[in-house]
Formats: sequence, structure tokens, C-alpha cells
Amino acid sequence: MSLRYLLIFLSFLYFPLSAQEVLVSPDINIRNNVSYDIVGTINDRLILIRDAGSKFYFETFDNEMGMAFSTNIEFENSKVDIFNILEMDTCVQILYGYQEKDSMHIMSRRYDEQANIVDSVRLISLERRLFQRYEYVHSEDESKTLLYSIGKRDILEHFVIDNKNHKVHSVHLLSINEIDVGQDLHDIILTNQGVSIAYFDTDNFRYNKDKHRGHFTFIYPYSQDYYYLPIDFEGNLAVDFSITFNNKNNHLVFSGLYSSFNNFNAEGYFLLNTHIDRLTSNVKPSFVPFESSFISEVIGSKKKKMETLNNFVSKDVLLREDGGVVLFYESYKEFARRSSYRPYNRRDASLYSNRGWVDYYNEDILAISIHKDGTEHWKKVMHKKQFSQDDDAIFSSFFIFKTPSRLRLLYNDEVSKSSTISEYIIDPIGKYERRSLLNTEYENLKLRFNDGLQTS
Repeated sequence: MSLRYLLIFLSFLYFPLSAQEVLVSPDINIRNNVSYDIVGTINDRLILIRDAGSKFYFETFDNEMGMAFSTNIEFENSKVDIFNILEMDTCVQILYGYQEKDSMHIMSRRYDEQANIVDSVRLISLERRLFQRYEYVHSEDESKTLLYSIGKRDILEHFVIDNKNHKVHSVHLLSINEIDVGQDLHDIILTNQGVSIAYFDTDNFRYNKDKHRGHFTFIYPYSQDYYYLPIDFEGNLAVDFSITFNNKNNHLVFSGLYSSFNNFNAEGYFLLNTHIDRLTSNVKPSFVPFESSFISEVIGSKKKKMETLNNFVSKDVLLREDGGVVLFYESYKEFARRSSYRPYNRRDASLYSNRGWVDYYNEDILAISIHKDGTEHWKKVMHKKQFSQDDDAIFSSFFIFKTPSRLRLLYNDEVSKSSTISEYIIDPIGKYERRSLLNTEYENLKLRFNDGLQTS
């Protein structure tokens, strides 16, 4: 079976897995770019779009990673902000906005692989004196895209775009009396049917833990109705959490780590995996404590005995074909050496990360497989150690490559230009092996696993 995947390097790499063959593009100077997006492959051309601040570059690469085409694209206004770039079957869709007098316009353009405009639509115009950024999320099948932002008076502005018909699917301006929308919004996802599910978290504090609640809000298309559902944490605090939707089984998956006494010592994990029609006020997550033997396996026998796990965060949730899930957590620590500045982040404009004078540690991986009925199937620890400084940890962590019979967790043993690339290969019953895949010695390359893109 031929395995192919993409990894992003500092200089941009294409990486087919065939006897560890590596194809490297010509150097591209991205040091002064605001952002860059590897879009995917259209008509056998891999597409890269770069935002250089005052210019936007559209570049393509052939099967040998040679530069096939490069041009800069121009918009109807000299100052535009790109919200999202999406690969479609035969074109690239760019959602962007710009300010014009007292109005803000949200636009959509589609380009072919030669950067020719094939469609251009004004999706919505808003009366607004000041420009406002929008974050985005796609449905799993990418048929719909949600743009959202917190506007004035704590109102959630919410636009669902139908990518198939290239028009606005639904518009909501949402205010909820029970919560502070701007402060308590933690995540939002979009189903293939266009239903938005927003998660709010309140009173997640040690001295107020009995009042701690989660809140789901289901926002329906073609209607101004929404369904508000509080979730009782039964006196527990959330260390970290994640929401996912299983479109095949219509299940909402709410998972994370919990503690009964603070927000950083995880005593176990929690999970709510149920059909969307069965979500009522009586539904509660299951709280599963970590066994002492498992904690000892994570921290190692040489360290002092502990009853909790520290510094773990939710990394990914994989949906099993039978309705179960596999939860992934990673050990992540930051130590600031002095005050830092904040960079731009297109994916989440409100959640800026710290950079500059910071030490980053990305270490062990926890994988927990759980059946559809909530019973635990297996639980594994995969050890790794990654350390870097002042780079926002962009060369750390791991990439999950999925095949029908295995999961392959790819990572670099050391954050440097000369490192061994390793992988953990996990089978469906939890057996795994670690092996070295290749190395970058003498290649002057750093790999960005967090930005990996699987193409087949």
C-alpha cells in the first residue's frame, strides 16, 4: 500500500512515504510573511498561498516539488484580511473581508490552479465603521464553513456559508442571558447539516467548583432558534476539554481531563458520547479516574509517587467506525524567561500564543480508546521528549497519519536541523511499536508536524 502525506518544513516540504523518499521544494523565504497556507492538490498541482502583508502570492508545485507557477493575486481593495482558504475539487476558495466607508464586506473568490478567477461573490455586507476579524470552522465534509466573531454587547455574530452553492446558508446574532458569551466561549464546531454547536464554560475555578457548568448551544440553520443545554460537572473542574461531532452516527463527543481540586492536576478523563437527539438536561459525562499503575507508567518509576498527571492537554479526538473514540493527550509545558510578545494567528484571532523568551516542552503522548458504550478498550503511553526555545513550539508535537488498519504518530526526536524522524505505529487493539523513519542530518531542515496535511 502506498502511503503519502505532507509535512511542512521551514522551507516547505513535500514528503511521500515510499521507501522514505523525500522531495524538497526550492527555498521560499517566509520569514516576513504574515501567514502561509498549504492548500492541497488540484489537477496534480500542490498549491501554496502566502500572505506577505501588502501582497498575496499564489504558488504551485509539480509532482517533483519544482516551482511550476507563481504570481501575486490582487483584490478589489488594497487592504483585505483573508479569513480562510479552502481546497475544493477543482478550485481554491478564499473567504476575505475589507472595509469600505461605513460598510464591511465579506467576500468569496474561487481560483483555478493557474490563479484565474472562476467565481467571485459578495456574501454579506454589514454596516460597520470599524473592521472586524472572523474566525472560522469547517464541517467535516467541508460542504459548509462557519465564520464567527464576538461583536458589540457580547453578541456572537455567526454566518454559515454553503460552499456547494456558494452563498450564505444562515445568519445569527446570538445573545444568551445565562452566560458571558465573549468570556465563556471556548469552542465551536459545525456539523455536515449546518448545525453549529458552541461550548461555553463557566465557574471553572477551585473556590467555585460546585457551580462549575458546561453549556452547549445548538444553533440551527434557516432559523433563529437555538437550543441551550447546561452540563453538570458534579463538583469537578475541567483541566482541558474538546468537542467533536460524529457525522456518521450523529453523536456529540465531549471529552477532556478533570480534577476535583484544581485546573492543572488531572485525576482522570471524562467523556460524553451520545446521539444528538438524546441530549437532555439529565445527560452527564462519565468521569473515569486514572489508575495508580497507569500514572506510574506515565511519570516513570524513578520519580516520586504521584496521584495525578500534570501539564497534559487535549491533542486530538479520532472517531472509530463503530461509534467509539480514541482520545489523544500530550504533555505540554511553557516556561517564560521574560516578557513575551504576541504574534498573529489566522486560525484563531482571539487565542494568541506567546513567543519570545519562552522554553517549550512537548513530551509524552497518552492514547485512550473507548467503545461506543463508554467502556474502556485500551490505554497506552508513548514516550517522547521535545525541547525548543522562542519558536512557539511550531517544530514540536506530532502528526497523526491515518490508514484503514493503523495509526502512525510521526514526530521528531529532537527539535533541530539534524534530527531523527520516528513514528509510533498503533493497531486497532492498542498494540504499538516505535521505529525510526528517516533523518534530516546534513539537510538543514526543520519539520513542522503540527501543520501536516494528509493527502491520501
